[in-house]
Amino acid sequence: MSHHFSLRKKSTYISRRTGNLPIRVRLFLITFGVILFFLLIIFITNQLMLQPYYNYMKEKKLTSTLHKISELDFSDTDDSGKASYSLSTRLKSMEETDNIHIIILDDRLNFFYNSMDSDVGMKSVDKYEGAVQLFNSLFEKSGNKKSGNGTLESPAISKRRNTKTDTTYLSLFAVVPASVNGEISYHYVMLNTSVSAIEDAVTAFNDYALLLGIFAMIISGLVSLVLCSHFARPILMINGATKRMADMDFSVKLDIRSNDELGQLAESINYLSSELESKINQLHAANAQLKNDIKEKEKIDLMRRELLSNVSHEFKTPLAIIMGYCEGLQLNINNDEKDYYCSVISDEAVKLNNIAARLLDLAELESGAILDISSFSLSELADERMRTMSYMFAEQGISAEFHSDGECLVSGDCGRIEEVINNLLSNALHHTPRGGRISVDVNENSDNVSCTVFNSGSHIPEESLDRIWESFYKVDKARTRKYGGSGIGLKIVSSILSLHGGSYSAANTDDGVYFRFTLPKKSGVS
Repeated sequence: MSHHFSLRKKSTYISRRTGNLPIRVRLFLITFGVILFFLLIIFITNQLMLQPYYNYMKEKKLTSTLHKISELDFSDTDDSGKASYSLSTRLKSMEETDNIHIIILDDRLNFFYNSMDSDVGMKSVDKYEGAVQLFNSLFEKSGNKKSGNGTLESPAISKRRNTKTDTTYLSLFAVVPASVNGEISYHYVMLNTSVSAIEDAVTAFNDYALLLGIFAMIISGLVSLVLCSHFARPILMINGATKRMADMDFSVKLDIRSNDELGQLAESINYLSSELESKINQLHAANAQLKNDIKEKEKIDLMRRELLSNVSHEFKTPLAIIMGYCEGLQLNINNDEKDYYCSVISDEAVKLNNIAARLLDLAELESGAILDISSFSLSELADERMRTMSYMFAEQGISAEFHSDGECLVSGDCGRIEEVINNLLSNALHHTPRGGRISVDVNENSDNVSCTVFNSGSHIPEESLDRIWESFYKVDKARTRKYGGSGIGLKIVSSILSLHGGSYSAANTDDGVYFRFTLPKKSGVS
């Protein structure tokens, strides 16, 4: 009982864990949840990390441009001491390529290069006071403008805001040593890139990523739904098949053609279904056979008990008579009575001997007696037996008739068939009232020859027609000695005819009862 309880408890626990949602819904929710989780991670990462990363990449780009500038020839100047046309062209190319604004001052803080000078026509140094002031502030903090902060090795990078244009820039400040006319000359470089452009790019990218994420969620949701339904379909098929198998329906066969675990599981379930169907069919057949065997055993036991009871009864009466008359003889009765007593004892002993002989004969027949097969005329045999018993019919005032289609040749044991006819005629004699009629008809057809023994008189009860062929069965339940016989005759008839491969039957007619048996015709007779 505790084991049963533990199984129920475990089953309840598993049910609570798995829930009541269909597996395809759970698969969809899990798959879609994972996709949504990663999309959220990407979106949050973009919001928090994209702009710092973009700034970091811009700083690397500024530093890289600074190193390119340091490799230029600053002695290449025009008459005014500013960068020559060729040098300006190279610097202009860097600006356009890297999207950077370059400002270079010489060691006297005069403009060496500024692309905006030509773009907007600004000639006055005052326009660039901001840049000069920034450099001066930078170097004043260092105390030495030749080796202060912002050297080539460690450039200073900071954000600054132009209040006039309301624009924020990411700026790099550095001192670049250069050889001019054989002397070391320091040039001051400021590289600017708009932070607003960075912020706009990040904002645009995040907006695009958000739209792309929403679109990806919709598409991934639809794809997940289709894939989960496709993946869950064989599982649902397997579940349905196992439910039908639980209801003892083994006709279902799973058509899942794949080489994965589900395909192997479906193949195993198909094999299990076939094996269970075969074994259960075998069990049904064995069970049916067992029921038949039990019924047959019960029938045999009943027949054995009835046989013992009937044999005891058949022997009891003659023995009782013999014992009674023997006691009379012991009383020294007179000679006339003694002769009568002895004749009665002799008659009863003959009856006992007949019963014993019939029992031995029946036992021999049921054990498979060897038949002496020959060809003979059933008509002649039946006619001869009728004539032999004619005096017995006359004593009872019974009329006898015989009809035949001819010789009616059959194959069989003539002695045993004679015994069959004798038993049927004796049975008819015992059950035909005085003044009644007995007739025998022998007919032949294409396959066999039939013999019908009819006697007028009372009918056999319908429930007894099938049982009269059993040993010691009598329609007279009181088993009186009125009709004679031991109840073995018809059983011997059925056993002999079964050994011959013939058939036998009994039926009521309007005025009596008939018994009919058939035998196979003699070979070659048509």
